[in-house]
Amino acid sequence: MTSSPSQPRLPRMPRERLYSDVREEIPLDAITDKKLLRRRMLLLRDGIGGEEGIVGIQKLREHLRTWSVFKKAKCISSYISIRSEMSTDSVILRALQSGKIVIVPKVFGRDLRFFEIKNLTDDLAQGTFGVLEPREHCREVDPSFADLHLVPGVVFDECGNRIGYGKGYYDRFLEKIPAGTPTVGLAFDRQVLKKIPVETSDVPLGFLATPERGIFPVSSRD
Repeated sequence: MTSSPSQPRLPRMPRERLYSDVREEIPLDAITDKKLLRRRMLLLRDGIGGEEGIVGIQKLREHLRTWSVFKKAKCISSYISIRSEMSTDSVILRALQSGKIVIVPKVFGRDLRFFEIKNLTDDLAQGTFGVLEPREHCREVDPSFADLHLVPGVVFDECGNRIGYGKGYYDRFLEKIPAGTPTVGLAFDRQVLKKIPVETSDVPLGFLATPERGIFPVSSRD
């Protein structure tokens, strides 16, 4: 008895390409699945580069530099940008040059703890998930002392809701900061949608900042 010839194996399509090809016709505002929206937005954000990326970073830095909240703040908490995130390097340098205390996060278990940095070279080393984190010699600072929090995200909406990478670090952090402390999400304009899927436990931000729209307070969640 002869065996039937085996079927040729088709090449496996990368998951990102699969989602992009099959569902790219769905408007981003219409996506109700967080995982799908995150994947679509990461692909979109990764495509922002060249002049749009460079000019966008410069414009956002200037918006923050002239913002009264930023100018008055004595202590600022900021994320350290990675990959295609809106860069915070120039913002942090500006804050340090202005004599502000800058604190950045480090992962401990399920939570973030914040440490003061005085420069972007000697005080940082590669840490969890490949993100630069403060070195051991850096002084820990209670983030409740910060006057302003710069927050990352994959996608935001006009109510201040955000979707991150799905680990929940910033969600847990935002629950603990004192009420009334300004929180601002930094993004390229294409990262801000009219509405994104949210859960009742999500903590919305107070402001968003983009290159073209500047810094603006978000509308009510309701």
